[in-house]
Amino acid sequence: MRSYGGQAVGGGGRESKTRIMKSGAISASRWTARILWLMAWLGLLITGVQAAENIQIPPGWDIAMGPKSTAYDAARHLFPGATWDREGNLVLTQEKVLRMPGTRKTRAVLPKGTTLTSPQSLDVRSEGQQFKLLLWEGIRPDGDQDGGFGESVAVLAVFPQNNIEPADVAEVKQDRNTALGEPVNLGQEDAFTLLNTHHNSNQGYVITDLFLLREGRFRRIANLFTLSSNCCCGESFEEKPRWRVEPDSANPPRITAVVEMTRAPEAFTADCDPKPKPRRESFEDVYRWNAVEKRYLRERGNIDRLDRWNQQHL
Repeated sequence: MRSYGGQAVGGGGRESKTRIMKSGAISASRWTARILWLMAWLGLLITGVQAAENIQIPPGWDIAMGPKSTAYDAARHLFPGATWDREGNLVLTQEKVLRMPGTRKTRAVLPKGTTLTSPQSLDVRSEGQQFKLLLWEGIRPDGDQDGGFGESVAVLAVFPQNNIEPADVAEVKQDRNTALGEPVNLGQEDAFTLLNTHHNSNQGYVITDLFLLREGRFRRIANLFTLSSNCCCGESFEEKPRWRVEPDSANPPRITAVVEMTRAPEAFTADCDPKPKPRRESFEDVYRWNAVEKRYLRERGNIDRLDRWNQQHL
């Protein structure tokens, strides 16, 4: 005796053959139904795949990463399983741990539920290659985690041209607002600035980092803190950083960080009576390429004097 179509049958006789034929008909009917259902399910699956391929990219996520990819694709690759909220923000469905420039052991933690807004982008050159930077700002559900600025986080990633596989990723939030600055032309390649800022009623705070890419990874050259105050006419002041690039023999160019401080700037004293006269002072730090350590090092300067003055006027 053997099983056929879920029923036990034996051999011999018309009655037995009739039972077998009926059982076979029932089985065939069941298999036909299953095949039809499977075909319908496959049709739905194919429709679903097509819908996924034709999904509308949220506003701000359509930055081109190559002929066929966008920042949307890069984000989904960098944060597997991430979903979207109604505002078009990326929502992490699993924890992400990232390094922070300037630290060796401490890592930033982006827990499940962290949301990231649409990215800023910047194109830079490094060692004969083109790279694209993407910067996301976001909010995490737990502000007690390492890295970030309380609940606020910022993720900076660098991608080789036409590629959504990042060469380096870091968490870079140091203040309320984080933004990419302009490239700094070093001749055959670019450095770039990252700005962390916030403003109170009468004071503005800016942290400016200058970065260079080496082998696709972030290498920080300089970190500047500048302060401004629009209070009290003659006591007001403004500090503006800039970069001076000069040849340095056969080495990569020498980079000088310059901070111009203006006391009683005209923009802050228009309504003052009497109107004070602006006074200007300049501070500089010089950075040169160190071939042994393969990075820029501060050689000399006096911006540390400005740092001490700023600490007294916070």
